Amino acid sequence: MRKEYIKLFACIFSFFCFLTARAQTSSDTSSVSVVKHRTGSTFTLSGEEIQRMMVGNLLNTLQGRIPGLTVETGSGEPGYDNPTLYLRGQSSWNIGGNKVLIYLDGYEVDMNAISSLSAYEIESVTLLKDALALAPFGLQGGAGVLWIKTLSGSNDKVKISANARYGIQSAIELPSVVNAFDFTSNYNKALANDGLPLKYNNPELYKATDDPFHPNVDWYKEALKNTSKIQDYNVSFRGGSPKTRYFVLMNYTDFTGLYKNADAIDKDFGTNARYNKINLRGNVDLQLSKSLSVTANISAITEDKNTPAGFTATELFDNLLRIPAAAFPVHNPNGTWGTSSAYNFNPVQRLQRFGIWNSHTRNLQTNVSFTEKLDAITKGLALKGGLSFSNQYVGFYQKQFGQPAYEISKGANDEPLLNANGEVIYIQRGSVSENINEGETSHWNRTTGQIGLEYSRTFGKNTWSGSVLAKRQNYSKNGLVYELRNQGLSGNVSYDYNKTYLFDFVASYIGSTDFAPGKRYGFFPAAGLGWVLSNEDFLNNSTAISYLKLRATYGKVGNTNEDRRFLYQQWATGAGSWKLGTGNSTKDGRKEGSIANPDATWEEKTTLNIGVDLQLFKKLTANIDVFSEKRSGILEIPNADIPAFTGFSLQYMNTGEVKNHGFEASLSFDNNDHNFKYYLRGSAAFARNEITKKSEEAQPFDYLYARGYRLDQFKGLAFEGFYQEGDFDANGLPKQGVVTSSYATVKPGDLKFKDQDNNGVINNYDMVPFDYAKLPEVTLGFNLGFRFKGFDFDAYMQGVLNRTVSLLNDTYIYTHPFVNNNNMTAFSLNNWTPENAATADYPRLSTLSNKNNDQQSDFWLRNGNFFKLRSVELGYTIPKIKSVKRIENIRVFLNGTNLFTLDKLEDLEAERLSMGYPLMKAVTFGMKARF
Repeated sequence: MRKEYIKLFACIFSFFCFLTARAQTSSDTSSVSVVKHRTGSTFTLSGEEIQRMMVGNLLNTLQGRIPGLTVETGSGEPGYDNPTLYLRGQSSWNIGGNKVLIYLDGYEVDMNAISSLSAYEIESVTLLKDALALAPFGLQGGAGVLWIKTLSGSNDKVKISANARYGIQSAIELPSVVNAFDFTSNYNKALANDGLPLKYNNPELYKATDDPFHPNVDWYKEALKNTSKIQDYNVSFRGGSPKTRYFVLMNYTDFTGLYKNADAIDKDFGTNARYNKINLRGNVDLQLSKSLSVTANISAITEDKNTPAGFTATELFDNLLRIPAAAFPVHNPNGTWGTSSAYNFNPVQRLQRFGIWNSHTRNLQTNVSFTEKLDAITKGLALKGGLSFSNQYVGFYQKQFGQPAYEISKGANDEPLLNANGEVIYIQRGSVSENINEGETSHWNRTTGQIGLEYSRTFGKNTWSGSVLAKRQNYSKNGLVYELRNQGLSGNVSYDYNKTYLFDFVASYIGSTDFAPGKRYGFFPAAGLGWVLSNEDFLNNSTAISYLKLRATYGKVGNTNEDRRFLYQQWATGAGSWKLGTGNSTKDGRKEGSIANPDATWEEKTTLNIGVDLQLFKKLTANIDVFSEKRSGILEIPNADIPAFTGFSLQYMNTGEVKNHGFEASLSFDNNDHNFKYYLRGSAAFARNEITKKSEEAQPFDYLYARGYRLDQFKGLAFEGFYQEGDFDANGLPKQGVVTSSYATVKPGDLKFKDQDNNGVINNYDMVPFDYAKLPEVTLGFNLGFRFKGFDFDAYMQGVLNRTVSLLNDTYIYTHPFVNNNNMTAFSLNNWTPENAATADYPRLSTLSNKNNDQQSDFWLRNGNFFKLRSVELGYTIPKIKSVKRIENIRVFLNGTNLFTLDKLEDLEAERLSMGYPLMKAVTFGMKARF
């Protein structure tokens, strides 16, 4: 540890000693108090609020509810639905530097361990946002921290709570595909455009629904159910005494998937997607003496995820979208499974006959903490420490089968070929096989130890508090050769005068083994000032302003990147091989890896945050934060500094920089003065970034650089309509003055783009920035509810704005009919022909790949904004029945999750674009009883 930092923390410790001496000589006998008037930017959500969504992943209940936290939804598949979390948008192009840390009861855990927690064991979820709140986490805090606290016991007699929820799920929206007649008719049109012979002599034959030789299969209907069931049950015990307090919870959750008749034959030959878990939690607080208290928390979770073997949900839904209705029947006339050489994937057969993949997960999270009050030395001083161990193991068991399917042989006339006996000729695809396998998918272990001093004391109108904490953490997981280790010190000092003038100082000195010796530790300070104006004499008696505080913070935090470790070392990597000796034995070669970067370090983020907290008439509350961030030292390959012709394998360097600014605001109005109690709440968050430094190769135009634009902002060609027949001469060549394409030979009906540099040729130099990125800049939240005579109602809606999505990137199968044997969807029905050239909104059909049309352009970009009714709930609490003394109350309720969506996309759900396993909506009936 550097000497200057030793001196810094020595000064902090000496400061505590000064306060101790002062307290010993003071006649003030005020009790220990915790300073509540802090200046940092945080937002806390109660556990009750996240119980209103019926989802399988705890983190998905946070969507839109915490200003400043963007929750990017994952898959809708049960058990495989982890989201991606962002604090205040995105401020680094290294996604590893954008992982929000998650702390559970004061100790870091992995996302997979949090996602499986029950909402009924959560007391609160707090997002730490600015430098003052994040400085204690040092080089790990730059992406934000989600601080989750579970429920603890109470001093009352035991209270038992039982909750039951049962619901029905259905897909929000599935893509619309064409029937067999439309597919075959348009396929012939595409072949004609390509100058190729027609494939289907009589598309009219495909209008039938019972002709296996000219099938018309709705694959979504054949493979999927309309609904699936979800259920969640738990019972908890909470109580204790002044010396012992406890909270115990047992929870069972079961989600089933949409797969139809997947276990109709035998459970060993196929299974519906299914996710079930069991949660056990025990939290105990012990007052072992007047000065010593101990807290012990333990959580054990088992998860079982069943899916069909041999393919993923993404593969299944890609094939449901890709396979045309005319491709082959589910079953052939002879009862065998149908298939074709072009697809070789019968979704119904695979669901029912290809076996089981079972993933079993065991989560264990434990921590023990103690507090020893050192009032014998001075009141308000305490020694605190703790140990944490968390672990996850994921294993799998697979029982996979293979079974042949058969393709109907057809002639050039699209009719089945017959053998000499007049029987249909089948071609076997696949064979009988069996494979049983088991093993480990993943595991991780995390151990943390920490110990420190904490102080809080009031002297008249002066309140001082502070702490010094030493912490060490080890983390290992499969695939990680060297475990991640970091350790260091953090400390803080807080002061307020008369709860009116506030000062906070926080600093940490934390190091990581990822960096070179002598450069492993960093110093991360932050300071904050606050002024509670409502405590001033000129506002103290105001009937309008109940509370008003101004606050400002500034400081620095960091980010390491797990994917870019040990950059200060140069490694040898695999190379070619050569043969030696008369036996021509092969010897593998080695070569120098990327050049070492001895100065490699972490990314740094400095943040200025200014906030206002306001309450009017004791009913209207507002919290506003405005921030400006600069993230420097972003890792990148220095392409602009060292020419490629040198042949060097370049190492990552800390040369990138991104600025980010925005605001968060929350507003709530609560009226509890009458029998009809109601509340209205809203929130808004905005974050916009700009790349200010990035190593890039020289470009002829400024718009070609990433510098000056937003992270992941879409760039592409500007669509200017379709090439028309009048653009070409008699030989099919573009006329003089008509722009040509460097990507492919264009034809009438292809996409035409703007020639930005006026050189007559469309190429990469014509790609300009468009709109926004896929990650939204604006997140809105609206919440309203009431309580009246036993009835209660709550509704929550989320909106996202300034969001652009690319159909080219995310929905290629959906938007590209016939290419790679893709199906056709509603998206491309109004395709270009000479007859509808003026009204077409899709290029000419083709069975061939078209590199000109497949360039990123605003033709493929769409407005990705949406508003979604995340939850709506109506409940009724049954009045207490005097004759049943043991029951305190019973509440019944009806709940809806993701019931309504408003967006500007046709036929696709905007949040995930309806690709892969769909996002789900749910209607749930529930009951809660307290004893």
